[in-house]
Amino acid sequence: MLLAALVLSCGKPWADTPCVPQAGGEPLCLPQPARRVVSLAPHLTEMLFAIGAQSRTVGAVDRSDYPAEARALPSVGAYHSPDLERLLALKPDLVVAWASGAPPAQVERLRGLGLAVWLTRGEQLDDVPRELRDLGRLTGHAPRAEQVARAYEDELARLTEAHRNLRPVSGFYEIWPQPLITVSDRHFIGQAMARCGIRNIVGEAMGATPTWSEEAVVRARPELLLTSPPARDFQRWRRWSELPAVRHDMLVVMPADVLMRPGPRLIEGVRALCEAADRARSLPRE
Repeated sequence: MLLAALVLSCGKPWADTPCVPQAGGEPLCLPQPARRVVSLAPHLTEMLFAIGAQSRTVGAVDRSDYPAEARALPSVGAYHSPDLERLLALKPDLVVAWASGAPPAQVERLRGLGLAVWLTRGEQLDDVPRELRDLGRLTGHAPRAEQVARAYEDELARLTEAHRNLRPVSGFYEIWPQPLITVSDRHFIGQAMARCGIRNIVGEAMGATPTWSEEAVVRARPELLLTSPPARDFQRWRRWSELPAVRHDMLVVMPADVLMRPGPRLIEGVRALCEAADRARSLPRE
């Protein structure tokens, strides 16, 4: 039904006109697959390379550092404040942006300048394969995008099934130390924790990345304390020797980037989370 609605809204056959939904549900239709793409988020740059559309990627925001070849792309500045002059000089026929990172005023300004902007959601684990497929349609790389999306889905299903009936392990994920920012079950990291059998002590708190208190963490006595670079200093927690995570040295730094970016490498982060949960699960329960 969604595909049919998109086709009708664009007024051309699907085969001729790539049409995909955006973060708000409205469609974006192009007259033909994009040939000059600018990425306004590092994980979207990764997606473009993963689906084989690197030759059509003419610019990206700073920190678009994976794969290594992406570092050679012309920079259009920071993702939250791209340099419009540099962006326009690249003559893109498609700009891809992340709703959680691109200021709405910037997006509207780009659209006001006549640029096609695809605004992605990137909030849920399941957004990754869907957006890979959509990006494949927009760039004319649908077959490769389907392969990458299917591999992600298959591995996520395998990890979920392998941990479905295991003992839950209580855990807390620190995104930033001061103020103490974490993830709730609404965030894709919180969803990844659940897939691995980690019970997030934050639960369904208001917002995806709520500010939390150290006292609340201590009261919850998590078996697993997790973080990712650059927030990787666990000294604050080592003071609380009564915490199971501290007593058993289950203070784990996840691989950089793979768990913080909602792109194709997110599945590597889920795998690392599951491995950490398995280690915690093997220790004596308190």
